[in-house]
Amino acid sequence: MTGKKRASPGADDEKNPLIEGVELGEEDAAKLTEIRKSQSRAEILLERNAQKHLLPLYEKRRPVLKSINRFWPVALMNHSMFSFHAQHNADQVALSYLEDLWIVRDPVESRCFTIEFHFKENPHFTNSVLKKEYKWVPPPAAAAGKPDADGLTESMLDFSWERDVKPSSMTIEWKDSEKALTKLYPREKGEEEDDVPAESGSFFNYFLHDDDPYEIGLSISNELYPDAIDYFLGEAGGDEMDSDDEEDDDDDADEIDLEQPKPKKRKNIQRHHHRKAPGRPVPFSLVPPSPPMLAGLVVLSTLSLAVNGQSSSSSSSSAAAAAGSSVSSSSAAASTHTGTQATALTFSLATTNPTAVPLASITANETTFATIPLPSTATPGATNTFISGAPALPDASSIVSSSYPTWDKVPPTDSPEVQAWIAEVNATGLVIPQLSQTSLGGCPNNTAAAADTTRCWWYCTGCTRETDVQTCPTKLTWGLTYDDGPSFYTPNLLTYLTENNLHATFFTVGSRCAEFPTILQEEYIAGHQIAVHTWSHPYLTSLTNEEIIAELGWTKKIIQDILGVTPSYMRPPYGDIDDRVRNISVAMGLTPVMWTRMSPTATFDTDDFDVHGGLSSSYGVLNNWENIIANASEIDTGFIVLEHDLFEESVQLATGYILPSAMQQKFDIKPVVECLNLPMSDAYIETNDNASHAPLVTQTAAASGSSGTSGTSSGSTKNGGVTLTVPGASWAVLLSCISASIALFL
Repeated sequence: MTGKKRASPGADDEKNPLIEGVELGEEDAAKLTEIRKSQSRAEILLERNAQKHLLPLYEKRRPVLKSINRFWPVALMNHSMFSFHAQHNADQVALSYLEDLWIVRDPVESRCFTIEFHFKENPHFTNSVLKKEYKWVPPPAAAAGKPDADGLTESMLDFSWERDVKPSSMTIEWKDSEKALTKLYPREKGEEEDDVPAESGSFFNYFLHDDDPYEIGLSISNELYPDAIDYFLGEAGGDEMDSDDEEDDDDDADEIDLEQPKPKKRKNIQRHHHRKAPGRPVPFSLVPPSPPMLAGLVVLSTLSLAVNGQSSSSSSSSAAAAAGSSVSSSSAAASTHTGTQATALTFSLATTNPTAVPLASITANETTFATIPLPSTATPGATNTFISGAPALPDASSIVSSSYPTWDKVPPTDSPEVQAWIAEVNATGLVIPQLSQTSLGGCPNNTAAAADTTRCWWYCTGCTRETDVQTCPTKLTWGLTYDDGPSFYTPNLLTYLTENNLHATFFTVGSRCAEFPTILQEEYIAGHQIAVHTWSHPYLTSLTNEEIIAELGWTKKIIQDILGVTPSYMRPPYGDIDDRVRNISVAMGLTPVMWTRMSPTATFDTDDFDVHGGLSSSYGVLNNWENIIANASEIDTGFIVLEHDLFEESVQLATGYILPSAMQQKFDIKPVVECLNLPMSDAYIETNDNASHAPLVTQTAAASGSSGTSGTSSGSTKNGGVTLTVPGASWAVLLSCISASIALFL
């Protein structure tokens, strides 16, 4: 028997004196094989002994870990391979109900096991436990083998994971089959029969199929489960994901062919590079890299807001701040991140809700409080008593998810519906400016676009047109708005608003409307204004014209299907709007609504969204609110504030502190349409008689590109066939924005 060297480029021309001529006789080969078996025996016995001693420790830690809120979701999402396969926001929401993870070892073959995921009561499925068993199925010849004194057989010493282990499957009892995550996000097959799936889809496909092509079970069993505490604390992991072109360590090694069977090495799965799990983007350069998810499961719950590296709406003007723009603390809304979190209030609260959750408890890792049932449930055929002549309410149970695009993804543009909407936009005669799409990364990655004064990009410069709503005309009037819902926690907010006879504008995401149609109906029937916040919450300026139309069109459609009325107002996610997005919105009958902005660095943003992700604190939000109160008293108009109803923390801050404070301040709180001194009927196409608020698409100012309102007008230019007036922002402020963008970019 002769030693063999694995072939490599140029191997035929090379002679390795260490290998050349080495021969291995049958007797020596048999000895080496026996040594290898003895080593396998020792390793198996060591593993058995380790499991014997570890089991009591795992049993002792089990109730401790279970008592820590979201321990297992956080630990799992801090494992890079697992988080890659749980990237869908809907997966992360479902996993947030996971309270325990347990592994049961096979009593005979300890390398095989069953993984148990234990869930709390949740709105997704009725199963309390989801299991996957990795069953030992030795080859038929092993049946004749007799175990030795240690209970080991020859087949155990020749163990092969691929050959001897069979993963199980199980049925998930989804409460709504149309919203089954395995149906919404199925696996996509590879090009060849034995390929790893091209797309893993929902994580819950892991239970649905009797295989495990990504070796998720082994990763959990061998890496995450034993070191769960380290993963929860963010002190483990980092190398779990193999590079696409990574090869086994022994691929280039010389080997001796013993011509004897040996345990088959586990297949080296070709995995994708890890991508960060969806989460709200961190503002550029103003916040250090976010720590692992120790502060709580940093997921976007039900929204696909994530585009890695894009700055958040609340900090869209952080570039100017970094450049040293001078804005006093009393005039800034404190909406920009500073890299540190407030741990105390800078003022004394005038009033709070007596039942408010303590501020110290409103944190990213807070214990989840129970949701409040809806104040009432709208019935099919009911009418909105706040709007004369409103059509009857449709049956929410008739909404079928398969009739709409995939949740939280930009809809395809080749559907008949989108093609019809494109034709309708073209038929308006409103010319859409030929502006380039922006790149992901915010103002620092788009310095040319930020400097283009003809673009009127609110996100980077604060420029508005006459079509845009940014304030209420009457001083001390607050246009109350909430973004990103409906959600699990919206009923808590609705209850408080109803109890205090308050009404708001809800800028709703189409995917969330599909998920919570009954909550949307209750918002509408209770007298709140419903408006558009896109289908999947993307940065609209980064999309094509057709994709923008699809985002707005599908959201309008599902709201109309659920409520019987079509909204005529919209808010661009992150405030990301320029003349291209603006004119498309207007052509689709939608009035853009922003939030009040006093300068490029002072916006009326409470920053409530970022408490959930640990990037802001409850104290910081209320300090921001105090600054907003001070600013509201100084300006000559009313105001609009950016708040959200997606997360529990935001709702607790709104109902416990911000709204009680606003009522004590005697602000006149109204939905946006009413703060503009218009009737609620003008908020919808079907009930608008055009007497007080004709659709914008019929107004010549919108079609011609009216002048920007950031300051005084400063000339105009031609852009894509539409005459656009250069926004009159102060050149000093504009240059500071550009300089800061360049500095941050470099």
